[in-house]
Amino acid sequence: MPVAEPEAVKIESRIARYRKPLAIALLIVLFIPGLLLIFEELNACMIYSYTHNGVAHLLQVKAIFSSAQAHSTGLLDVKKLQLAQQEFVVAQSDFEQSVAMLQHDAAAGVAAQVWPQQLHSLEALAKIGIEVAACGQVLVKTAFVLAPTFRGPLLNDSQQPLVTPAMLVLMANTIQSLLPHLATIQTLSQSVSLNTLPISAEQRQQLTIVLQAIPQVRAELSQGTSLVDAVGWLLGVNEARTLLVQTMDRSELRPTGGFTGQFGELQISGGRIAPFTLKDIGPFEERNPTAPNMGKLAPMPYRLWWPIPNWGLRDSNLSADFPTSARLALDAYKYEFGHQVDGLILFSPVFIGRVLQITGPLTLPAYHETITAQNLEERLHYYQLDNDGIRKEEIVEHVDDPLQARKLFAAMLSRTLMDHVRHAPADEFIGLARETLTALKTKDVQLYVTNPQIEALLLDMGAAAAMDRSLTHDGLYVVQANVSASKASQYVRTIMHDEVTLDAQGGATHNLQLHLVYNQLGPVYGLDTYRDYIRVYVPPNSTFLAGDGFDSGQPFCGAGYGPCPLNDIYGNGDLLCADGVSRIGAGPATTMLNDPYAGLNHPLNKVGAPTNFVSDEAQRAMFSGWVVIPKNCSMTVTLSWHVPALSSGPYTLLVQRQSSTFPELDLTILPSAANCGTLNGAGKHIDLVMDGQDKSFECK
Repeated sequence: MPVAEPEAVKIESRIARYRKPLAIALLIVLFIPGLLLIFEELNACMIYSYTHNGVAHLLQVKAIFSSAQAHSTGLLDVKKLQLAQQEFVVAQSDFEQSVAMLQHDAAAGVAAQVWPQQLHSLEALAKIGIEVAACGQVLVKTAFVLAPTFRGPLLNDSQQPLVTPAMLVLMANTIQSLLPHLATIQTLSQSVSLNTLPISAEQRQQLTIVLQAIPQVRAELSQGTSLVDAVGWLLGVNEARTLLVQTMDRSELRPTGGFTGQFGELQISGGRIAPFTLKDIGPFEERNPTAPNMGKLAPMPYRLWWPIPNWGLRDSNLSADFPTSARLALDAYKYEFGHQVDGLILFSPVFIGRVLQITGPLTLPAYHETITAQNLEERLHYYQLDNDGIRKEEIVEHVDDPLQARKLFAAMLSRTLMDHVRHAPADEFIGLARETLTALKTKDVQLYVTNPQIEALLLDMGAAAAMDRSLTHDGLYVVQANVSASKASQYVRTIMHDEVTLDAQGGATHNLQLHLVYNQLGPVYGLDTYRDYIRVYVPPNSTFLAGDGFDSGQPFCGAGYGPCPLNDIYGNGDLLCADGVSRIGAGPATTMLNDPYAGLNHPLNKVGAPTNFVSDEAQRAMFSGWVVIPKNCSMTVTLSWHVPALSSGPYTLLVQRQSSTFPELDLTILPSAANCGTLNGAGKHIDLVMDGQDKSFECK
């Protein structure tokens, strides 16, 4: 008995005369996975859009821009653009010919009677190829106009603006030109039946992902037209912008992520950044007896707990809701320095480390130092906290005051880095821009501007570092503030155990244990005892049930109140310590307002429930108080509260992460059958390190 031919062979033999249009249409399948990247960035699209074996002429576009000698600035090389334009035109012609043959050739009509779905899908893919080629031509046309300006470093301090009003109009028009093609692609994608095409499973999967993403790409690009003016505002196109910049030292944890001991003004005009340097805040506030902040108290309601006098810019980041802290900082800056600025940028060493992975190491010849992503924080601490490092700064910078010298290395490093960024080539700058966007979402960079449209965009993108105030799901945000006058935060682990029990009405009862483990593994600048003001934010209608571990203010032991018990200080496992704490109690502490022990050893106080229930954030309830941990001790804080049902849907909990922290989360959700029947009562357990964006957990 003869062996039947495979169906694919029959198809091939019956439409052999249409090999060319069929081949072109099939090749589109290989091209599609790069389609999403076309619309991700106008300048980078012509490299990234053609990476998956496309039509020959489209592959040639890839070759034009990705030769071994090509630099990313080659994207705007006129000769390369001319060649790419020719390839797009020829590719579009080939696709059009393929569609014409599929629609009008008599034999194709016969074939369509036998394989209607296959040929219909092939025709739709060929039409998608036409739209892709047309998009390429639009982008090349725009690139021709941008080429003269964008060949060199993008941010250097040039007399010529990088971005002009005419460029903004061009970008808006380009987006408007692309949108109809995207709309057509989205419509055509609905006519593609992937299961009927002779393609591999991998190709089918890639094509499915891209086609499903097209609506989102189109929607995001549609928003771009309305944001052109906002981008122009931020880049200082019509009027120069000034942003206040502050660094965050996460070894001295504060609500936004770290102590803000350095500041500077970043000026942007026409997209160009002026030379930039950081200054130590100390000589302007702490060591200036005539400074405007002398005698000033923190604003309400933070005044209820903020313990340090002479409140000013350096301590302005009191709220973990960054827009709130930013407004406090801008007001303080105007009051103290008389400058009205357009926004605030905070960044942490975590972000700078990632930047160095893109730029490569930075060399500071005066210090004989090469700074890498791996040694950044260690070298910063050496020059800020180690007497040998501070003495080296005095010698290199020719100053005699160690207080003045201790941040000069950081200032030189910031100047060196900014100078490198200002002169970075286009490809490196694109990488830096992407890393900055990621860092905005992880709060390693925090940006606030006085332009409401840009702020709204940051909020929509999840990049505003804002506190969640939703009333439709449960929430938990633990915020810590090291007010110990020390750099000990680097040695404190925060472990969160939260057991959530759901009831039949959709409510949730939380039993939270916070374990703070303070093992001083290295030298610490400042005082040994760790004073941490902890605020726990929950939905506004939550009911407090119980709590323990917060400093009550009532002496218990040490510092003249008798020796502390050994090891288990309170006898209940809350505070576990080495033997040395039994004599001195809490030991020295930073000077605080109305402190009866100023300049003396402080006793360890009794602990109990939170001492502050007055929330400093709208639409959030708050349980807070001081937690005091002597060196090489561990403290356990417990809290219990109930949250009534917030929606009729599945239970959802959003756990927010404080910037610069990496808390270990151990979460258990114990459902009732009414809420999480699909879990069969087994519950859900999550064990992870919060090292990126906020985490949402749904019981479904």
